Amino acid sequence: MTIPDDPAGGVGTEFSGEDYDEAYPPGYERHYWHLARGDIVRDCVRSVCRKGDTVLEVGAGRGHYVGMLRAAGFDAYGCDLGSPRVHEHVRAFVFSGTDFADLDADLRSRVTAVLLLDVIEHIEHPADFLASVFQALPALGAIIITVPARQELWSNYDEHYRHFLRYDIRRLREVARSSHLSIDSWSYFFHALYVPAWILKRIGLNRATAFVAPATPWLHRLLGRAFLLESRLLPKSVWGTSLLCVCRPETRKG
Repeated sequence: MTIPDDPAGGVGTEFSGEDYDEAYPPGYERHYWHLARGDIVRDCVRSVCRKGDTVLEVGAGRGHYVGMLRAAGFDAYGCDLGSPRVHEHVRAFVFSGTDFADLDADLRSRVTAVLLLDVIEHIEHPADFLASVFQALPALGAIIITVPARQELWSNYDEHYRHFLRYDIRRLREVARSSHLSIDSWSYFFHALYVPAWILKRIGLNRATAFVAPATPWLHRLLGRAFLLESRLLPKSVWGTSLLCVCRPETRKG
């Protein structure tokens, strides 16, 4: 994922080739974290969009989530300013080295929902960036955002990937309000990871900064389902290591 320069003058932190290799090694999509987040995001897209709607992932990386949403019946595309090794089965739908504002005008006119999956924490002035997304996509009705959550969990992982901060719902509301957006729905997720992450921080141990392809895929599938179930059953306000929200323009709400 490579993030564009912030329209307000703040710079977005960019993924290098080494970052892609660490964050998205071969087999990363079978890791429990991506399995669970993929299911949670797909549930959210289904609640916001109808099958066949055009969905755009900005900062799509290798295109795993684009492929997942296309398999679920959505007209999904992705773009990324960087040059990741895009999965072969979605190469026709993921535009590397391309800013969302430079996509084909016909495609931009059809996009009704945008995914920003762990993107805005890389941007110094996210409110201006969100406003620029709506300006470039005239039919856009919703932005689905995920971010790393809870600043008290700040660690070497955030520093390694050049985050500006970890979010809570109060901070997300401030960003939305500054962008003239409203938050329709929100929830923390990966609740069970909060306590281990908090303990690691308190005792001064570093987090791993690279994903590793699962050696036991069946275990990761089981963990992925468990985190999905957790996200559906626990109250949205129970802290987790990630946070999801759906934003809409204030003038279009309802």
